[in-house]
Formats: sequence, structure tokens, C-alpha cells
Amino acid sequence: PPRSTLFPYTTLFRSDSDSTICEMIRTHFGPEGFSVDYCTSYEDLFSLNIAGYALVIISLDLDDADYALSLVEQIKQHRVPARTGIITCSSQMSPATVIDSLNAGADDHLLKPYSLRELMARVRAVLRRHI
Repeated sequence: PPRSTLFPYTTLFRSDSDSTICEMIRTHFGPEGFSVDYCTSYEDLFSLNIAGYALVIISLDLDDADYALSLVEQIKQHRVPARTGIITCSSQMSPATVIDSLNAGADDHLLKPYSLRELMARVRAVLRRHI
């Protein structure tokens, strides 16, 4: 299959309570040269070795948004190299949600629902800044 020339075989990680969405992202991103792993709970995400991923996409809608934001802070501060990007997403697009997400260390924030094309564009933009 065709591969992304800018990000060949880049591995992404996605957290979302809806595994169908995660599978759609995996299917859409695969032909572009991305490998996508996912989990459906924060506990699963916290137990992973995030350092192996070029980018992590974290849904703030899983359980507790405050816990998700503290997880973003921990990932940025302690668990991964600086080159690993983080995109958060949420069904709530209040200014406070976006500001809190970016202040916690996220590189970008997306409003749900979003198109796969928009997600791809934002992933590529974050990766350009980190790779």
C-alpha cells in the first residue's frame, strides 16, 4: 500500500470509548503509512509505554476530563520524549476546555465529531513540528 513519504511507518496511539471510531481511524490512516493502536480506558493508556508512539490522541470524553488533562501533563513531563505529540479531542468546545487542554501540554485540540480528513491534517501538522 502507498506510504506517507514524510512520516513512513509512524505509529499513533488513540484513546476513545468507542472502539468503532478507533477502527475507522486505523483503517483510514493505514494506507497513508500510519500504524494505529488504541485503548478504551485511561487506565489502559496510563499503563502503556507511550515513548514508542510518535503521537497520542486522547479523548477527554472517556471518563473524567480532569483525569485526562492530568494524564496529558504526566505524559508531557515524565513519560515520553519531547518529540511525541499529543492531540486532545472532546465533544465540548468551550474555550475553557481548549485552554485547559493546551495548558496541560496538548499540541492541538479537536472538536468531536470531526472528519477523518481534518484529523489527518492535524496529525501531520503536529508531527511536522515534532519530527
